[in-house]
Amino acid sequence: MKLSQIIEQCSLEKVLFHADEDIKTGYCGDLMSDVIAHAGNDSIWVTVQAHKNSIAVALIKEIKAIIFTNNVEINQELIEKAKEEKINLFSSKKNSYQVCGILYKLLEDGHYKD
Repeated sequence: MKLSQIIEQCSLEKVLFHADEDIKTGYCGDLMSDVIAHAGNDSIWVTVQAHKNSIAVALIKEIKAIIFTNNVEINQELIEKAKEEKINLFSSKKNSYQVCGILYKLLEDGHYKD
């Protein structure tokens, strides 16, 4: 599924949008070692960990985009690192559970109905 479709369906706020990547799967986790161990390539990551180390984890796992939930504050240092590494960043006022529910329906069922 195209990232632009996910952005629209999840009502995400664009923090940094580089490319309309193909997203194959998603992963939700706030423990970076867990994400490294279990997230898939070409995925979208849902987390509240708005830290520049999140970008390093995304690079290791070839994660195409990160959604920061619960309206967490995203600092400029993180944004600059993401810009440098071409990682798409988004924000949501929804919590991780809500965003993951929508993502699951989009990526696994192929549709989402509001």
